[in-house]
Amino acid sequence: MAKRKAMLVVLMLVLVISMFPGCTGGDADTGTGDEDGPIIIGAMFPLSGALALNGQATFDGADIARELVNDRGGVNGRMVEYAIADSHDANAATQEAERLIAQEKVPAIVGTMYSSYAIAGSAVAERNEVLYWEVEGITDDYCNRGFKYAFRPTFAAYHMAEQMLNFVAKVYAPAMGKKPEELRVALAYEDGGYGTSTANNLIAMAPDYGISYVKELSYSIESAELSSLVLDLKSSEPDVFYCISHMNDSILMQKTMKELDFNPPLVMGTTGGHGTQDFVQAVGEAADGVFAAGIPNGVNPEKMRPEIKELYDEVVARYKEKRNKDVDVNVFNGFNGAYIFLTEVLPKVEEFTGDGFREAALKVDVAEGGTLNGYGVKFAGPDAPNAGQNDRAFAAVMQWQDGKLYTVYPENIGFKDPIL
Repeated sequence: MAKRKAMLVVLMLVLVISMFPGCTGGDADTGTGDEDGPIIIGAMFPLSGALALNGQATFDGADIARELVNDRGGVNGRMVEYAIADSHDANAATQEAERLIAQEKVPAIVGTMYSSYAIAGSAVAERNEVLYWEVEGITDDYCNRGFKYAFRPTFAAYHMAEQMLNFVAKVYAPAMGKKPEELRVALAYEDGGYGTSTANNLIAMAPDYGISYVKELSYSIESAELSSLVLDLKSSEPDVFYCISHMNDSILMQKTMKELDFNPPLVMGTTGGHGTQDFVQAVGEAADGVFAAGIPNGVNPEKMRPEIKELYDEVVARYKEKRNKDVDVNVFNGFNGAYIFLTEVLPKVEEFTGDGFREAALKVDVAEGGTLNGYGVKFAGPDAPNAGQNDRAFAAVMQWQDGKLYTVYPENIGFKDPIL
């Protein structure tokens, strides 16, 4: 009889505990918002391999956001910690997402920087009903899959393609005294999700701007040399050269162009490669005049709201202390995406479930100019074809001038006029 009573007591305790998942051992670190311990969030970036430079810079930005939030008292009085994972390829992104969810018990994952890895990691999160918050991977496919738990605060590939075409058709062509259809335009892109998605948009949208291509070429991000591709491009004699690349291949591309005397009047890459500090350090004066579309390299401080200017200065100072070098666009984007999550979403989450995070994210409403990158935040709803996409995000165009990268387009956030 005594044994039966003891067993009944144990069963009742188990039943009571199961009614409060935040009290279980597996969820103690993530909780439901009323625990005293830290909130553990997954942070998955490529910290090794071909994309490690971009990945580390983006993670540094996300980590500065966490440090800043914690220094200001945390989220609802609780500190935030990251369970860090290295997504150095698509398989690793899949495996690490599974580990973060199954073993670390994270209720949400912030990542990933590279589109193909974002696609892989978010698929795991979706199956497990865990929020996946993509701060930089811009492939259109990320938000076109009908997922419930995939959100992206930054712009999509089609936003960036629009600005690239806008700039050439509405700024460059008139400055050259030409119509857009008179320009010879060439395109080269890495054949991963990021490059392919952006290139597909550039090709599909080009007729709307009167632009056509004299050459369209793709290459592998793992390519050790690009001489034959550059010679092929050179033979097409373009006025404009669009290059969709990441860090290592943008450097290789620019060095090869210099070696082979391929000098198009306008070269426009993207901020994932041509817009980084590592790019200018590697190619030196060859960077001057090169454009990079994508993540705004900060908004002109004179055009910022005072509270955003204060935030901008804080990020610059903290990164300088952390890495002893200037902030690049990956740092800004990693910070901006994580900061939106930590300050606009996490404090409003009532239940640390996929649906709890989703409901909080869909309530976010930040007007244009309310973020470090100049745009606002409002996510497309579940019935939209791009569900989870920040519809108020936009891309920008930057240019290297005298060794520094300045936002030059659109004018409402620009630092300087473009040199054409």
